[in-house]
Amino acid sequence: MKEDNARLREAIDRLSVPIYMKDVDGRYVYANDFACELVGRPRSEVVTANDHELFPPELADVQRANDLRVIEGGEPIASEVYLRFPHSPELRCCLSFKQPLFDAHGDVEGVAGLTIDITERKRQEEELVALKDDFAAIIQALPDPMFELDINGCCYAYHTPDDSLLPAAPSVFMGRAVSEVLPPEEARIVLDALREAAEKGRSSGKVFKVETPHGTRWFELSVAPMAKVEGRPQRFSVLSRELTARRQMEQQIHDLAFFDPLTRLPNRRLMLDRLEHALAGHAHLDNDGAVLLIDLDHFKELNDTHGHAAGDQLLVKAAERLRGCIRQGDTAARLGGDEFVVLLENLDGIFDRLGHINMVADRISQELSRPFHLSFGQNGETILYQCSVSIGITSFGGPDATATDLLRQADTAMYQAKSAGRNAVRFFDPEMQAAVTERANLHADLRDAIRSGQFELYYQVQTTFDGLSSGAEALLRWWHPTRGLLSPGAFIQLAEETGLIVPLGHWVLETACKQLASWAGRPETSGLVLSVNVSARQFQQPGFTEEVAELLQRTGAPANRLKIELTESVLLEHAEEAIRNMERLCSLGIGFSLDDFGTGYSSLAYLKRLPLTQLKIDQSFVRHVTTDPSDATIVRTILALGDSLGLSVIAEGVETEDQLALLAQSGCKDYQGYLFGHPLPLREFEASVIANPSAPQPN
Repeated sequence: MKEDNARLREAIDRLSVPIYMKDVDGRYVYANDFACELVGRPRSEVVTANDHELFPPELADVQRANDLRVIEGGEPIASEVYLRFPHSPELRCCLSFKQPLFDAHGDVEGVAGLTIDITERKRQEEELVALKDDFAAIIQALPDPMFELDINGCCYAYHTPDDSLLPAAPSVFMGRAVSEVLPPEEARIVLDALREAAEKGRSSGKVFKVETPHGTRWFELSVAPMAKVEGRPQRFSVLSRELTARRQMEQQIHDLAFFDPLTRLPNRRLMLDRLEHALAGHAHLDNDGAVLLIDLDHFKELNDTHGHAAGDQLLVKAAERLRGCIRQGDTAARLGGDEFVVLLENLDGIFDRLGHINMVADRISQELSRPFHLSFGQNGETILYQCSVSIGITSFGGPDATATDLLRQADTAMYQAKSAGRNAVRFFDPEMQAAVTERANLHADLRDAIRSGQFELYYQVQTTFDGLSSGAEALLRWWHPTRGLLSPGAFIQLAEETGLIVPLGHWVLETACKQLASWAGRPETSGLVLSVNVSARQFQQPGFTEEVAELLQRTGAPANRLKIELTESVLLEHAEEAIRNMERLCSLGIGFSLDDFGTGYSSLAYLKRLPLTQLKIDQSFVRHVTTDPSDATIVRTILALGDSLGLSVIAEGVETEDQLALLAQSGCKDYQGYLFGHPLPLREFEASVIANPSAPQPN
């Protein structure tokens, strides 16, 4: 027994845990080596010493108080104390165990104790508590619902910042499987995510929608296994990240990319994509189809008259009617502005394809021609507006046709419908395309011609009845590099439509003014009056009157020898402004001739207000004046009207002596036409005038 006690004491001495025994007075009767090292004293000094002799007063008081509790209570206790261990400068948190020692009579004769360093465990516990608090704060801050589910989808816990994110009250979820709460498809997605997380360690990216009392919500699942605990099924942390706002944003982006925001019809991009797919089906399966391009006639007038709000409302209502004119599977789209396009697909099963296409076009024309009730403006103004449409049609044709080709062909046909007077339907054919190509080439050539100066003025003499030259009309000619000499009939309309008439008209006016200045310095030509045609578009340009005044001043041309010829189209729009501009130019001395008089709409109310000096009888009346009594009557009426208004009248297109005789008999005094001379280049004209003296003109 002595040997066993010795070995036991030796083992206790070597333990790295302080172990000690004290008597009832608190004096140490035993301390192992580690306890001695802890207080930094040899065992000889520790044994018989008390805590106040070995430790700081605060620790000594605590130790003595705990000893007395054990001695008086006869029960072991455990408490936390802070000690400094050997070779460690920091205080260590220790768990102190104290056990009473009893004598043979069962009385307490002392205290045995040991101290365990729990500093690291204490730190870990504190870190776990902090981590738990942080994790709880993170969970509370999550904007999305989070659930604890088992592999079968049964809910054990949940967190949700907003009950409106759930399809039912939160209490409904507790203890119930998702299959009991969610629709079958959504429940299947959740269970698939749980199984995937069990197999692979996690699951993410699965998206599902839930119908909540506040509308449809979209969620993305992120699932991860939780730590396994014995005695319960495996649990999973399920985060349902809401995607509703993102899905709505994605839908908005998709709509903006592929749909017209005003009419909600497919836009040009989506139409081209569908047309490409339809053409692919046509190439492989011979599925025939057609493209209809629809343009609202005179749409600009509605915008100009009632504002863009009225125009937008018309487009929306027109789109609604257009949807009702086509089959399911066909497509109606808005290309932009007032242009719509309809794609008819799978026409191979229709016996009369052309008849079906024509029927659809007629239906569209009839529907869009019905009156529209438009309400707009702050005061709720309402009008009944009726419009017509021009429709161009092309079929899929050959296998090499592209979507761009078909739209271009339909556009060509649509403009043919407009050229035919609008409110018409036209089918594309190769001749149309050839005409469009020709027009495009001529447009490019015309632009180059203005830059490189390929134009020349020809002059056609104007005379009195006795044959004296009173002046000339400046007529434009184009020396085309490959087509030769072109008269205005070959290019003026194109110049009008493209706006090139403005720079071209400026060149004509400038050249005419320079020529007048040159003629003014020569006795044989100083009395000539030069007439220059000015288009309505050029005349209505801002600053036109200033432009003419500047040309007269720069060239030195006599203003009273310049006569501007205008057609009645000038009066169709902005008549009051036209009259003001004419009056400004008249104040400079310039005269005005109303060209092609009688062929258009002439309002006598405006005619008497115009500061004109001359009316020009159109050659269409002169041509048949000797054979058609109606034309003869019109000519006499124009002459009488001119006489009553104090205006001179000139007849153009005079080619025969009989025409001249009848015109003279009717009172006409001024003439122009092949009978007196063809349009001539400058040198030839001047030579003819010198040979035929000019009629005297008033200063």
